Amino acid sequence: MSDDQLQQKLRAYGEWRGQNALALQNYRDWLDKYDLNSSSVEESITSMLHNLGTDRITVAFAAEFSRGKTELINALFFAQTGVRLLPSSPGRTTMSPTEIYFDHEHGSYIRLLAIETRLNDMPLSEYKCNPDSWLQIGLDFNSVPHMQEAFKELAATKRVPLDEAKNLGLYIEDAGTQIADDGTVEIPRWRHALISFPHPLLQEGLAILDTPGLNALGSEPELTLSMLPSAQAIIFVLAADTGVTKSDLDMWQQHVRGFGHTHHKGLAVVLNKIDAMWDELQGEENLEKAIRKQIAQTTDILEVDEKSIFPISAKQALLAKIKKDDALFAKSQLAPLERYLAEDVVSERRAIMMHVVGDKVGRLVNDSSSVLTAQIRGLEEQLAEMRGIDQSNHSTINKLMVETREQQGRYMTSVEDFQASRRVLSVQARMLVDALSLERVDNIIRQTRREMAGSLTTMGMKVVMKKVLDDLQAVVDRATEISVETQQLVQAIYKKFEEEHSFTATKPAQFSMKRYQLDLEQLFAEGEAFRHSASSALLEQSVVIQRLYGTIITRARDLFAQAHKDATNWGAMVLSPLVLQIKDHKRAIETRLHMLRKISESTQSLDETIGELEQQLAPLRRQYEELEVVLKVLRGNEGPA
Repeated sequence: MSDDQLQQKLRAYGEWRGQNALALQNYRDWLDKYDLNSSSVEESITSMLHNLGTDRITVAFAAEFSRGKTELINALFFAQTGVRLLPSSPGRTTMSPTEIYFDHEHGSYIRLLAIETRLNDMPLSEYKCNPDSWLQIGLDFNSVPHMQEAFKELAATKRVPLDEAKNLGLYIEDAGTQIADDGTVEIPRWRHALISFPHPLLQEGLAILDTPGLNALGSEPELTLSMLPSAQAIIFVLAADTGVTKSDLDMWQQHVRGFGHTHHKGLAVVLNKIDAMWDELQGEENLEKAIRKQIAQTTDILEVDEKSIFPISAKQALLAKIKKDDALFAKSQLAPLERYLAEDVVSERRAIMMHVVGDKVGRLVNDSSSVLTAQIRGLEEQLAEMRGIDQSNHSTINKLMVETREQQGRYMTSVEDFQASRRVLSVQARMLVDALSLERVDNIIRQTRREMAGSLTTMGMKVVMKKVLDDLQAVVDRATEISVETQQLVQAIYKKFEEEHSFTATKPAQFSMKRYQLDLEQLFAEGEAFRHSASSALLEQSVVIQRLYGTIITRARDLFAQAHKDATNWGAMVLSPLVLQIKDHKRAIETRLHMLRKISESTQSLDETIGELEQQLAPLRRQYEELEVVLKVLRGNEGPA
């Protein structure tokens, strides 16, 4: 009946991120200490440290008006304030999409973006990088009444002429919007709100996205195509006493359902307001039957697993928390939803980040470990060989020297082949990077922007948008062809050295366009679905189509920028493990020849040679022990449960 469980899970996840960040810093120090760092490795570590330091777990709430969504947010996260913190009383509902988090750098505030910015091409993501574009209100988090008063601004509206509402994409004909006698309609005052304050859950990395109504989702493509997919969980709120209405179903099908395909544990349905079904004359058993019936109907209509549906009373849960009424809290049935957030959502996010850390940086550490292991094994083999030599048997020593020189000759030949292959790979990798050039992408975008501006009809804009998507898909297809050829070349180079010199380097890192291709296809599919959705169809104004185009293009460009960066880093680093092993192999051959020559010329005793090898081996073992500490953390062995 408190935030303790969720806070503990978030804190444990934060500690896990901190441990991994410390491990990466230790790895960077280890590389610097032994002069093994490089610009590409340093960039990978720096990027991952940033990701670990800024990662948030975002829970998005989606619902039509009057479903009790904001009250649910109050009950889940802000009951400890002792009041209804966010405006959720009748007539005071949240009107603009709102993000709630804690900004460690800039402290507490409310930032409000004027509704008129919807007429501009600039996406919300760019506005967020420019605080001067927002009205900022200071928050005194020590004064709950002050925060309550400040939060009332989230429900602010204003009246504008009908034409202005249409231009803003905020008037839907035949949707019940009231037109006053003076020809004005009521619209939200603010397009978007950002709230930062030091609530314990927010300080631990939780972020909340509150999205109002089907109309808002239907006229703000960035919400549907960018912000909702970026969340770790979506809570879709229904009213238990009415069940799934037509507008609920429209929102579900057009903007929410697809999230479950990519976030298997991240989509939950809340049947709120079960207190409306409470009836002392009916009895608990009949009440439970009524709730189960509503759950079954919701399961059939939305086609979801019954386990993902939570019947609750947010209003009674908030009251119970404030009054510390355990019986009422149990009756509100909020606890299962709290457990879901604490266990499933946080655990899934941690699993995702574990994979990202392992894929982006863990491979580098494993490569370092493989090279170091090979060095240690090579020295141990030399030690065993030296300990088995009879120093007086010069023929054996000479034979070993001849074998080592022959090995050196074969090595030099293979190195020449490697350098030739490396040059070919460099050209191939450059082709891949050039195929993903942002200049190429921007040329496509600039051309279609001109065509979009010159189109006077919604249909014409849609044709232009289809063309840009086809052109960008062609870029992906070409990059995919080159990446397959490049990957095959890399594998052939590794295989050659593995067969000829028994190298055991970690298998080369893979670079595949598959992930970017799938993301782009999904983006285009979401864009088409949005374009054909009922809410979008009702908003045929060019401003909505332009905003949809801008949202898709911004996300697509970000996708290409990431692919370009990843391809560049991959091309620079993919042969690094092999290069290190080649250098180590060369050093091992030269060391072996040098020691055999000393023994042969009797300038050094066998015992001295063995002692010299042992001296070389000891620091390598210490290096490995230092690296093993980093590896254990990155493998999750020391992370919290």
